[in-house]
Parts: sequence; C-alpha cells; structure tokens
Amino acid sequence: WKVISKMVVGPSGQDPRDKTSVILTTHSMEECEALCPRIGIMAGGKLRCLGSAQRLKSRYGKGFQVEMKVREVDGDDEDYRSTLKALSERVGVPATVDTVEEGVAAPAESALLDLEHVLGALFALTGDDYLSSMIAPNNPTGYVIHKAATSEVGVSLDEVANFCVEELRVKAVVDFFASEYPESVLRERQETKVRYEVPSEGGLKISGL
Repeated sequence: WKVISKMVVGPSGQDPRDKTSVILTTHSMEECEALCPRIGIMAGGKLRCLGSAQRLKSRYGKGFQVEMKVREVDGDDEDYRSTLKALSERVGVPATVDTVEEGVAAPAESALLDLEHVLGALFALTGDDYLSSMIAPNNPTGYVIHKAATSEVGVSLDEVANFCVEELRVKAVVDFFASEYPESVLRERQETKVRYEVPSEGGLKISGL
C-alpha cells in the first residue's frame, strides 16, 4: 500500500498541481477508505455516486455492517471435549486415554470413520440433520469431511469433532442475529467469519449493537 500511496500523493516536495491521478478498483470499502479521499461506486457499469466515504455512508447507507469471527477450536475447549465425548460414545471409540505409549496416537485421532458412521454420529449429536446435511460434495463447509469420509482411509474422529464445534459456534452467532436483529441479513461467510447487514430503521444506533 505504500507504493500505491506514493503514486496517489506523489513524492515529497512535488508541486500539488503535478500530482498523479490513480483510479483503483476494489470490492473492499476498507481499502478505499485507507487509500482514497474520494470514492465512486459503480453499478451496472455506470458510476452512480462520487464523494468521500463518510458522505456516501451518510447519504446512502441504510444500516450497519457487522463482521464477526468465531474463535478457533482448541483441544482444551469445553465444547470440544463434550462434543468429542458424545461422538466417541456414538461410534464406540474411547475419547481420551490417561496414558499413551510413545509413538501411538490417541484414540480420538486414530479412529477413522466412514460416511455412514459420520452421518449417524452427527444426527445423534444434534437430534436433527443440521450438521449431517452439510456432509455433501457440493456443500462449502462440509465437503472436506465428505471427501475424507468417502475415501478408502476415512476421516478422523478428531476432525469430525472440530467440524461440529465450529459449525455449532457459527450457528450460535446466526441464531443470535435472527433473535436480536430479525431484519438483519447474512451477506457473507468465509469459513468461521461472517458479515451481517443490520438495518438502522427504528433509530438503532451503533452504540446499541
């Protein structure tokens, strides 16, 4: 960004009248605000508006954008341990051991499951098909588990537990917005990061989020 900034501002001591004009195209508002004093928004191949970031937000903005990232799963997390235990009981594999001989993997890591066992364990875990329905080749979050589970080797119980905990944590965020801000819209999800649009209708202020 330093290189681009120098292209926009020009080298030190340069006459302002000789500054170079640079047009940058991006899908990120953060990049625009960091580099450009004026922003233009195009839609349908036409320039629809032009001005500073604050002016455009004040005039055309209809609410707030909220980005959240779910914390990564750790082996010591309580929800991970309880999920691993529940899955282990379902497939009949010990979740943990007190001692492990050198060079021998723990049962949760060494246990390999096929697709049938994965689907059955996930359905039993939630009591519905919320998680099991994601285990499909065309699902953006569950295809990795599906691919491993349908292989000759299978998928490790530890990997399945990680998947379950991540998805249930994301579900908690989705349920929260559905309950507290029913008019909000989930605009984007990238792995464990979500971006919501929350309308400001009704006098909602950013301090109230």
